[in-house]
Amino acid sequence: MVSVPPVLLIALPLLFAFFAPLVNMWSRKAVKVYTLLVLILNATLSYLLFANVMQNGVVYEQLSGFYPPIGILLAVGPIGAILALLINTLSTIVYLTYFGEAENSVKFSMLYMLVTASSTGIVITGDLFNMFVFFEITAVGSYGLVASMRTKESFEGAFKYIVLGSIGSAFILLGIATIYGYLKTLNFYDIALRIDTMPPTARLMSFIFLIIGIGVEAEIFPLNGWVPDAYQGASNRVASFFSLGPSKAGIYAIARLIFTLLPILSGWQLALLLGVFTLIIGELAALMQEDPKRMLAYSSIGQMGLILIALSLHSETALIAAIFLMVGHALAKSLLFLGVRDYARGTLRNPLIAAPMFIGILSIIGMPPFPGFWGKWYLMKDLASQGAWLIMLVIILTAIVESVYYARFLHRGTGGEKRKLSRSETAAIIILASLLILVGIFPNYLYDPAVRAAASLLGGGP
Repeated sequence: MVSVPPVLLIALPLLFAFFAPLVNMWSRKAVKVYTLLVLILNATLSYLLFANVMQNGVVYEQLSGFYPPIGILLAVGPIGAILALLINTLSTIVYLTYFGEAENSVKFSMLYMLVTASSTGIVITGDLFNMFVFFEITAVGSYGLVASMRTKESFEGAFKYIVLGSIGSAFILLGIATIYGYLKTLNFYDIALRIDTMPPTARLMSFIFLIIGIGVEAEIFPLNGWVPDAYQGASNRVASFFSLGPSKAGIYAIARLIFTLLPILSGWQLALLLGVFTLIIGELAALMQEDPKRMLAYSSIGQMGLILIALSLHSETALIAAIFLMVGHALAKSLLFLGVRDYARGTLRNPLIAAPMFIGILSIIGMPPFPGFWGKWYLMKDLASQGAWLIMLVIILTAIVESVYYARFLHRGTGGEKRKLSRSETAAIIILASLLILVGIFPNYLYDPAVRAAASLLGGGP
């Protein structure tokens, strides 16, 4: 098996992003091809890293010439490898859709590569401060991507994202400062070894600070006020990209917070409460939306709540459910955001678009045999074993709400004249639908890595 240094998944897109203006000076048309090749390279490296982790276990890489906890450490475990592969593969597929457009600025391509690199960095770092740095790069790049449409809605969405993102950053720094003040380290494993020496109140406060800050990117209630406006103002492709990159990196950071950094009972209970409220509010808000992108954005908020519930249950079966839900959500929502353009004017009358969209919706609402079904099946199985009947009832009722607004979504999309998306957009949503079918029919290909990821997280590892 080829050994891939994890740092390449961060360094290469960052490096090539800064070379993009030189390529643009040579040929504007070449920038798209150049960016796509960089993304393909990163996706290939992420697959090799994933295979290495599955075969040999956690991959560590020491940077800067100093040993941890002083030096920088990258630590790629099963869940980090799964998400790095997911982020880089799907970002490549989504970028394919830009080949149907006449224009694509070099600035946009640079931001796209930066956000891909930083989202990957969040899921492979072993250091709390570097996670914060990657969050900041992700946020700054995302502000630019939202505003790239240059419309009133996109500027408004970007502004709200900047305000809440800045507040989130401040809370992350407060959490980091609290931990460092007591433990004098920011390495994940060093924190885990010393966390019992912190006073209980300080531990709880640092947990609250960090979950508030990280919750902005993870789209957790009540920190998700930016989400509907940012998704509505952004282009369909950018919204699709956000649903697979920054949000998944954010929920991964919460998983590391719960299982590695601050594994405290009160923290798990708080995460469970936030997950339930996020699920309920997201789904009810989605039901009331008329704009399809706002509906999909609120639906994403609800799905993040469902994933947070699974993470907070602190069991192997629930963690397996969380990974199926994360993968299923990334595939399905990327597909739906790409296919929503012109949907009210008859896009869904085109079977090449309607069939993949229908598959994405079936996965989101939890119909077999798609990944969303397996995620909800394992989650309900675990809740039943714990006797958490009230949470089960909440999940069932919100699933009914989902079915109602997605049925309305499909009905409205068949009105008007039969319309087409570009060839690249159609190809992308067909690829994403095919991946949903493959993961659903052959769940063991994800189940086995998910079992390893669950075992690693429960053991306090990456």
